[in-house]
Amino acid sequence: MAPDRECPDCGEPLEAMTLQGSSALGDVMLVSEGDDDGLLGGLRANEILKPVPYVCPACRRTLFYAEA
Repeated sequence: MAPDRECPDCGEPLEAMTLQGSSALGDVMLVSEGDDDGLLGGLRANEILKPVPYVCPACRRTLFYAEA
């Protein structure tokens, strides 16, 4: 389970949402290619992460977090 997340703008707790999209896009995933210097450098080369949107109910800011 993901840790509690707060909005960086107003400090309200964020709500996890479900990412929906066109069937032409398929499932969106983040895949590490083993680049130690990249954004996802701490991941194993074969680890696949799913972007999960979180929305602030107060200010409507939307943030995506990569989760296993």
